[in-house]
Amino acid sequence: MSETPKTTSGGGLLDGDRTVPPSSNLRTVLAPDLYAMMPELKEDIQLQPRANESVSFLLARLRSSTTPEEAVTMASYAFQPRISVWWAHECMTTMREHLTPIDHQLLELIGGWAHDPSDSNRRGIYDVALSAPSKTPGVWLGLATGVSGGGRRDEPVDLSTPRAVNAGILSCLARGGLPQRSINLARFITLAQTLVGD
Repeated sequence: MSETPKTTSGGGLLDGDRTVPPSSNLRTVLAPDLYAMMPELKEDIQLQPRANESVSFLLARLRSSTTPEEAVTMASYAFQPRISVWWAHECMTTMREHLTPIDHQLLELIGGWAHDPSDSNRRGIYDVALSAPSKTPGVWLGLATGVSGGGRRDEPVDLSTPRAVNAGILSCLARGGLPQRSINLARFITLAQTLVGD
């Protein structure tokens, strides 16, 4: 019987003589590195990262800025594609009453894909999203799911998982109405910050 792995002070696991770094929901921990990795962020977010600023700190700065919606955009890019889709799915699920039947269908399919991220499930979701008559929040998320696995020949060349997730969440927020917007936005960003960690 194997022993329980021990953790290091940095959060990694000690596996024999080697340290296994902790798994991360993020593409990278430092915000400047994320901007270098994904230059389109400079087009989508006005606030620029400081030197050596963590994604976590930039997310907090964006949340308290005059345009807190940019925190949604930041999270959409910062998370690994599957985590980004799952986060958006959880956000949209809290606003189901504002969504269409096709959104409900796609949220159910995406929830299944989160537990079984097979290529066939991903392609099935993408096909449903592509055949939808309009780009509703769930359709955007279906497209985000579809392109999260490496791409297909029939997808729009400028579509990426972060941009589709961002469009889906922001369009979902718009459906909730102005009085509830700040409450829903705060809930979405809080969930993102929980997933980002310190």
